[in-house]
Amino acid sequence: MHKRSHPEAVILFCLIALIGVGLLMIYSSSAIYAEKIYGSPYHFLSRQVFNLGLGSALLFVAIRVPYQKYQPLYPILVLAAFVMMLAVLIPGIGTSVGNARRWIRIGGIGFQPSEFVKLALILWMASFLSRKKDEIRQFSRGLFPALLVMGFFFFLLILQPDFGTAVLISLTLFTMIFVAGLRPSHMLLSLSGLGALGVMLIFSKSYRLRRVTGFLDPWSDPLDTGFQLIQSFIAFGRGGIFGKDLGNSTQKLFFLPEAHTDFIFSILAEETGFLGVLFVVTLVVIFTFKGFQVGQECNNDFGRILAVGITTLISLQSILNMGVVVGLLPTKGIPLPFVSYGGTSLIFGMFMVGILINIAKTLPVDE
Repeated sequence: MHKRSHPEAVILFCLIALIGVGLLMIYSSSAIYAEKIYGSPYHFLSRQVFNLGLGSALLFVAIRVPYQKYQPLYPILVLAAFVMMLAVLIPGIGTSVGNARRWIRIGGIGFQPSEFVKLALILWMASFLSRKKDEIRQFSRGLFPALLVMGFFFFLLILQPDFGTAVLISLTLFTMIFVAGLRPSHMLLSLSGLGALGVMLIFSKSYRLRRVTGFLDPWSDPLDTGFQLIQSFIAFGRGGIFGKDLGNSTQKLFFLPEAHTDFIFSILAEETGFLGVLFVVTLVVIFTFKGFQVGQECNNDFGRILAVGITTLISLQSILNMGVVVGLLPTKGIPLPFVSYGGTSLIFGMFMVGILINIAKTLPVDE
């Protein structure tokens, strides 16, 4: 009997469920702030719904278009990513928000190039590794060219500065390289170098060092570097098992900064409790498992590595965000995929999931 698993259905369900949770929590966490600043409690929700419409269109396109069509496009995508990363650093084009230049605004519409860079580099790496599969174990012809491109974009991200995204993309690409057959010794050496570079970058800027010390002991500076983390702890503590019910968070009342973006998971914990947190974590775990299943079962090298890259990026970004809000990692400014407010992140995230679903639809039939 011919049959095959259908991970694409589960992946799509997880995506829809996470987006649904996100819309509820974006409204709940931002309504009072939006009313005060913009005069409408629906300001952020309406913008996210608009972005959801764009993301849904790209999701549909990505599901329908064979993923192999993207493989020859990687030079154009990487070039476009390079131009965007340079443009965001140019005064008058790039927009500074919170001492970081990460946005390009055109006609009042904000665009975050780093989200496009994630997509471009994952597609490039999958194409590179599928073409170099017989040479990836050779440092000079396999790993070294990949490290050059990765290092170049890492440097551009640090200039913004966006250390969190630089680390996220680097770890994702290293995972793809490892799956493609990189020697463990080369992997260990590369990660050691990345770790050493990370430590140097932390000590090179006082604000990064303060973030680390604030993470290690937030109560040593409760009104500055430790403030956000302490308020997040309070939100989790108040949530308990069942939460305070939707809309009843007190931490969103201007106590917890970035309540509808980077720290939306804390508001979720306060309003829905441990059960709500468990629900979201379970969705992420199932998505991760099914995504890696697609990568494991795909018999096309490009599709296999691409599936691993997309899954790793989304799951790792989720882990980093959750780790920050519960105090396991220093604050990095990384949103929770499909839940946090953010148009560029949602749109490109949905497009990548669409590609993953398309790969899943091509999985071979079991005999």
